[in-house]
Amino acid sequence: MKTTMPTRLAALTVSCIVVSLSPLSAFAQTGSATFTDIPKDSPILAAAEYLAAKGIIQAGGTFKPNDKLTRAQVAKILVVPLVAPDQLQKITSSTFTDVPAGQWFVPYVEAARALGIVDSAATFNPNGAVSKAAFLKMLFVSKKLNYMGSFSDLQKPLAQDAQNSTDWFYPVMRFALASSVTAVGQDGSIGVSQEITRGQMALLYYRLDMYTEGRRTQALLSQAETDIGNVLQLLNAKDMSQAEWAAARSVLATRGALASRPTEPLVKGAVKVSEGFQSLVMGYKAGTAGNYDGAIASAKEAYGLAAKAKEFAPALAPIANQMQAIAKKMADDARTIKSQPAAPVK
Repeated sequence: MKTTMPTRLAALTVSCIVVSLSPLSAFAQTGSATFTDIPKDSPILAAAEYLAAKGIIQAGGTFKPNDKLTRAQVAKILVVPLVAPDQLQKITSSTFTDVPAGQWFVPYVEAARALGIVDSAATFNPNGAVSKAAFLKMLFVSKKLNYMGSFSDLQKPLAQDAQNSTDWFYPVMRFALASSVTAVGQDGSIGVSQEITRGQMALLYYRLDMYTEGRRTQALLSQAETDIGNVLQLLNAKDMSQAEWAAARSVLATRGALASRPTEPLVKGAVKVSEGFQSLVMGYKAGTAGNYDGAIASAKEAYGLAAKAKEFAPALAPIANQMQAIAKKMADDARTIKSQPAAPVK
C-alpha cells in the first residue's frame, strides 16, 4: 500500500538556517527628533525627517503619524518634489468637477493629473482615503519606476491578499516587496486595501528612495532569510499555501537585491538559494499529491541551484549544502515510494 511521501522536511526547523544571507552594510539615518509626537526609537522618525529635509513636509512641531491621509494630501506630497512653486502658482483650476477653484489643493491635484500620477476622470474625491496599494502605485508613477515590467516573470501568489497576478494591484505589491518598501504581516497579508496613515506614507516613501539609491540590499537579504525560515516552518505545519507565498517572496526579495547589486557574488548566490527553496516547496507539493516524478525533478533542480549558489558565494556553502541534503532525501524518498507495489484492490 502506498503512503504519503515522507520527505523528512518535517524534521527541519528554522534553526537549520545557520548562515546569514545579509552581511552587507545597512544604511542608517540619524534623526534630530524635531517631531515631538514621534518616539525617538520609532523608524518613522528617520523617515519623517528625511521628507522634511527634502522639503516635502514641514519640519518640526508635530507630525501626526496616525492620521489618515486624503487623496488631496497625497497629491501634494508627490507633486512638491516635481513641480517648482512658481509653476504651481499658475495653476488655478482643475478639470475635475469636484476640485473647485480656490481650494488649497487645486494646483497639486491638477499637476498630479497632468503628470499621470492620478488618473484623468470626471471626479477626484479629494477628501477620500487612500489605500496602501493606491498610494504605492501613485508613488511609483511619480518616481517614473517601471513597476509593471519589473520582475514581470514572477507571477506566483505572494500573500493572503495578493494571490491573483491579474489584479490591478498585483504588480504594484510585487514591486513593493522586491524593493523592500513593504513586507507581509503576521496575518499573512500585505495590507493591499489598508487605508494609509502619515507614518506609513513616510516609511514607504523613505524606503523607496533608499532602494533606488542602492541602500536596501541588506533589508532585502534579511527578508529573504526570514521567508526561507518561514518556508520550513510552514512545511512543518503542512501549510502549503503560505509556504508557497513565503518562497515566492524570498525569490522576489533576492531578485530585488540583485537589481541593485547585479555583480555582488553574495547577492547572486542568495538568488539561487531562494530559487532552490522555491523548487523544494514545489517538490514537496508534488510529492504529497502523489506526483513522484515531479518531486524528483524539483529536487534535482534545487540541488543544482544550491551548487550554483556555492559557485557564486562560497560563504553560502552551509545553507547550500543543507538544501542539497534536503533535495537528495526528497528524491530518494520519491524513488523509494515509486518502487513500492501498489496496494491490492479490496
